[in-house]
Amino acid sequence: MIDIPDAILEQTKFIASFADDVDDWVTIKKLIMNSVHSTLRKNFSRRDHKTKNQYLNDFEKQLIIYYKELTGIELVLRTLDERREMFDVL
Repeated sequence: MIDIPDAILEQTKFIASFADDVDDWVTIKKLIMNSVHSTLRKNFSRRDHKTKNQYLNDFEKQLIIYYKELTGIELVLRTLDERREMFDVL
């Protein structure tokens, strides 16, 4: 099991309090990353350089489990094309 820093846990709780029924992992990830200190961002994976798609590392998998325990919402990792279609962005 991976240890999640308290600052990330606190921000995840805060974000869960207003994110309603959002189930998109990248959306939640961006909110978390924008609200924590830059030194904590190293825990998160980067997107693939060529395809621009995201992938999950073990830390993020643990955070998704934590989010589900908090909210009951299972976060979904979507491809870039799926997110563009979902948010109606070309």
